[in-house]
Amino acid sequence: MPPFVSIIIPTYDEAADIRDTLDSLMALDYADYEVLVVDASRDATPEIVQTYPPERVRLIRQSRGRGRAAARNEGLLAARGGIVIILNADVRLPRDFITRLLPHYNAGADYVLVESRVTNVEHATARYVQALHEQHYPARTEVETQMNWTEGFSCRRDAAIAVGLIPEGRPVPLVAGEDGWFGEKLAMAGYRKVFNHNVLVTHVMPPDLPGFWRQRAGRGQGVAQIWFMRDGWRFARIARAVALLWVLSGAALLLPVPALQRGWRLCQYSARGKRDWLTFAALDWIESAANLWGLAYGVRELWQAGVR
Repeated sequence: MPPFVSIIIPTYDEAADIRDTLDSLMALDYADYEVLVVDASRDATPEIVQTYPPERVRLIRQSRGRGRAAARNEGLLAARGGIVIILNADVRLPRDFITRLLPHYNAGADYVLVESRVTNVEHATARYVQALHEQHYPARTEVETQMNWTEGFSCRRDAAIAVGLIPEGRPVPLVAGEDGWFGEKLAMAGYRKVFNHNVLVTHVMPPDLPGFWRQRAGRGQGVAQIWFMRDGWRFARIARAVALLWVLSGAALLLPVPALQRGWRLCQYSARGKRDWLTFAALDWIESAANLWGLAYGVRELWQAGVR
């Protein structure tokens, strides 16, 4: 008998993306699945979700904790499927996604990673992020060994529960890094990973600079959180590390050469080639500045939460 599959999507003001994602899920060539949208939005996201068949798509208003990890965990606890797929609201699945995952689970896999690609590459920010992905995550064994999370991630529900679910963060909600940490917990517990580069999911990136800045700053904020919550660093150590990064990276931001060098290397992964050199150099500079801002914000956030 085919296994029942649950697809979990945390949403927070995702009205711009959620319809395309749900449309891709409605086209799946598999019968036994449900979609759980765990929502904390202030926009029209819940109204959009409720236009889909309730027997297929279930809207859950988030009531457990705060943040993306808490929403994912609420979906995991409510899921009926033995296999769960965890998506962001901007990820589109191919029609045969589930049917291509099942052979791995039938062969004993506990969690499955797949390949991803940014599709809205008419925008420079999206081309930049896709080029970063291709540069840093080539299909090589040593890279796959270190990776424990990708877009289109799936796992056995009982494995997720056994490792204590996805880390949510204390005393503040994790904004980044919780997914990779969760994958590490699965690996450390001895669960079996499969990485299938032949299964491709697509997603979109913020097309404008404010959205790009917020995303990259969130990654910096998440680094400070991970140092405290996962790695057990004391506040003084985090503050020193961030201050050092501000000195070193801040000084580098005053010089154009590092960004130009990184932009040159990165444009080799763009379909536009050298024409993206200066654009990628500028985006590299913006990303570095956003990361530094996010790191400082993360330190401030921990201090305000009473971490000493």
